[in-house]
Amino acid sequence: AQRERMRLLTTAAFDRGKGEDTFGSRDEDWQLYKLMSKDNDDDDEQADSDEAELARITSRLQEIDPTFVQKVEGESLTSGDVPRVRQLTEEDYKIVIGIERFRCPEILFHPNLIGVDQVGLDEMVGASIRRLPHEETELEKRLTSSILMTGGCSLLPGMKERLECGVRMIRPCGSP
Repeated sequence: AQRERMRLLTTAAFDRGKGEDTFGSRDEDWQLYKLMSKDNDDDDEQADSDEAELARITSRLQEIDPTFVQKVEGESLTSGDVPRVRQLTEEDYKIVIGIERFRCPEILFHPNLIGVDQVGLDEMVGASIRRLPHEETELEKRLTSSILMTGGCSLLPGMKERLECGVRMIRPCGSP
């Protein structure tokens, strides 16, 4: 079908004619347009297979949910199809909060969870301490024992312990 279409297009494109153009005066000329059109690729067969697939899915839905009623496009709602108002139950007032709520503070320590290519809070503290001169061991001990946490995130439960644990893992063994 595609080869025939391409042949007809090529013939029509390179046909220079021999004088007067009489294309379209006969019904056979219009058949050429139909053959050359892209929309002539057996749409009826596609529509039939789509209808069969839709019927199969509809029957499966009715098996799963006997109350399922297929709506036809263009069909207006009758009085029997109007949705009924139901009483609100206790479940209508419940909000389910998933694990995401508890994972949000973890982004401070592992920004790669949200695709940010940076180090976490504990690694930044460790990097700041490592920048001190090696001779300043007393200053290093004072800094590691007096980290001040401020801001809204510092009020999260367990934040202090989590930061201490992270810094302790980065520091050399036996360091405060």
